[in-house]
Amino acid sequence: MTERIKTLEKELTLNETLGQAKEQLWANIIDSVNDIWPSIQVIFEQIGLIKQDTKDIHKVKEELGDMPQEAARIIHFFNSKNMYEL
Repeated sequence: MTERIKTLEKELTLNETLGQAKEQLWANIIDSVNDIWPSIQVIFEQIGLIKQDTKDIHKVKEELGDMPQEAARIIHFFNSKNMYEL
């Protein structure tokens, strides 16, 4: 009977120790997440902004069509002529 009591005491002590270790581990995890959460929020905001910017860039490219190529040709033309030729 005494042996059984000692065994149970060891098990109870071990369970309490494991329980405390688990609590401490979860507290550390929660603290770590709280520390980095603002950075995670900024990353998601930036991802949203990049997606919107990408859509806007494609929209502008569609609206401009061949205009950037034409502008490059016009600039090249003006740069290749002197004042008298213009």
